[in-house]
Amino acid sequence: MSGVAVGVAVGVAVIVRPEARAFLPPGAGRVLGTRLRKALRLLDRQGCEVALLLTCDEEMRVLNRDFRKHDRATDVLSFHQQDLGGEADPAGAGVFLGDIVISVETALRRSGKGRLQGELARLSIHGLCHLFGHDHHRPKPARIMRALEQRLLRGTRG
Repeated sequence: MSGVAVGVAVGVAVIVRPEARAFLPPGAGRVLGTRLRKALRLLDRQGCEVALLLTCDEEMRVLNRDFRKHDRATDVLSFHQQDLGGEADPAGAGVFLGDIVISVETALRRSGKGRLQGELARLSIHGLCHLFGHDHHRPKPARIMRALEQRLLRGTRG
């Protein structure tokens, strides 16, 4: 499969698969890359690297099946390269954090066309939180992760 890198700066690479491009508004990859760079700066992690892949349901289903044993597409997957205990973990300074993969098709179905860009932003920030070790499967960690997501979404607008 091929992709086109649309934003590489301050450690963020955005790759858009051709299959996903048809669903995206113009410049969507650049906007998401900018938001992720801003989020890393807000966390004082501008030296970190992240890769964001915007793909289709078919590829996402394969990834979800192979890595999570769920044979269906999902909206976002994160593949961390470090086992971190949060965004302040010293081990997370200046490292490659991992990959965030978003199915644009699933995001579009869940958000509707007029809200796709906001949903993609939310999913990319959600994925970034996972790369820092946050999780949402238990109530207390879920509250912490949700608060961080909200802070980063507010801080990266515009």
